[in-house]
Amino acid sequence: MELSQLKYLKALYSSNANLVFIGAMLFLSLVINPAMMFFLIAGELGLLMVGQLGFVQKMLQAGFEREAKLAQQQKENQLAMALPASYQTDFQSLKGLCQEIEKRALEQQSDKTAMLTIGGLIDKLDHFRFEYVQMLRAHSMLANRNYKQLQSLVEKEIKKAEQSLCNEGSGQVRVAIEQNLKILRQRLNKTRQLEDLVRLIEARLQVVRNSLQLVQDELYSMTNVRGISDMVDSLLVNMELTDEFRSSYNELLAGEGAALSGLDMTAASQGNFNSELDDKPRPQPNKLQY
Repeated sequence: MELSQLKYLKALYSSNANLVFIGAMLFLSLVINPAMMFFLIAGELGLLMVGQLGFVQKMLQAGFEREAKLAQQQKENQLAMALPASYQTDFQSLKGLCQEIEKRALEQQSDKTAMLTIGGLIDKLDHFRFEYVQMLRAHSMLANRNYKQLQSLVEKEIKKAEQSLCNEGSGQVRVAIEQNLKILRQRLNKTRQLEDLVRLIEARLQVVRNSLQLVQDELYSMTNVRGISDMVDSLLVNMELTDEFRSSYNELLAGEGAALSGLDMTAASQGNFNSELDDKPRPQPNKLQY
């Protein structure tokens, strides 16, 4: 049995209706007649057959997609609410434009094919908003760090450890210093990688903002849904990160800043370094103007 069919059967058997049916049959078999267990078995076998029907699987798949979309919308709202005020303003501007694009597409619908295209367009807009709010979140987490200074601090620690390694005669101590050097070099690479990621995110955000201005200018000159859908496709392409940076980006988003913990430890070990960062003005994204 395929995994997709198992998914459908699991949804059917775990549904509230089926659980109520099982509970009722068990109760009746205990209170009235044990023969009611045969109805329970027959019902569950019938449900197994129903789960193989194509239209039932389509209904269940539509339900899965609705749940996934709702979960994404909830996550999107949570991310947006957690952003600093200026980032929230940026996202709300983009959200308003997405609604405007959807409205314009609905105005251009002319047949069933257009309706299918609009359905795909709405899914693309949902994906675009979610990617954008994640990019804003990543920027807000990364942009308040002075990576050049962090790199300088780690490089000093590396030089100090290398000097200690050259002067150390004990084998066990040398092993410990070499382990420390390995960790410091990993932290230095991570710092450089995050610095590059910040600059890439900022560049991507700028590309998207300029693309959105172009969309705003051309939106009402579009006379068909396909043209509007193609514009959204170009927006999604402009949001893409290269594979080189995607792993660090996903790690940052999934770990709630775990990727930065080593950097913060470095800063904390330098006395008043954190206070210097606190005094530094926090970079903010350029607001979208519509």
